[in-house]
Amino acid sequence: MSRAGDRIHFIIRAAGAAVALAALVAGSHAASAQAEGTAPPGIDRPADALDFLVGEWEGTGWALGPNGRRGEFAVSESIRSRAGGHGVTFEGRGTAAIGPNGETRTVHDAFALIWAEPDGGYGMRTVVMQGHTLEVVPEISENRIVWGFEAGPMGETRYTSTVTDGVWHEVGERRMPGETDWTVFLEMTLERTAAP
Repeated sequence: MSRAGDRIHFIIRAAGAAVALAALVAGSHAASAQAEGTAPPGIDRPADALDFLVGEWEGTGWALGPNGRRGEFAVSESIRSRAGGHGVTFEGRGTAAIGPNGETRTVHDAFALIWAEPDGGYGMRTVVMQGHTLEVVPEISENRIVWGFEAGPMGETRYTSTVTDGVWHEVGERRMPGETDWTVFLEMTLERTAAP
């Protein structure tokens, strides 16, 4: 190829790269503007719906073990608005004195993400320290969130969190197949230690 041909080839390649870069930058700015702006019409941002929970929390709780014995634990929760309020993350950690020498160990380590669905509802994905994951549909109302799942022969499980006067109270319940009543197996009470 001649020197002039080389130059033309280089100019075409450079122009193509510039167009691709401009498209990438424009797309990034559009995505950034969308993330920082309001949600599409008809969709509430999770951070707005869950503003009563966003912040840092600490407290105590109890849970029934597989043997039916009640164990107590300390718990902390960090709830944060992400991606311009279009996602809310939950990070929970519980510790308890376990063993003959009363060593403090982690008994609960969980992460969850809540996002808005196009139909106006919400989605939620959870993962716990044992490696189990779930995708559920949470019910969010004023100062309250309820979510749960079915566990086959183990029946149904649901968690209800409410915030009243700055106190977060959460109850975990189970209902075995064929039963109508729910049995409480977990309860936590936390206070906000830091605002968002």
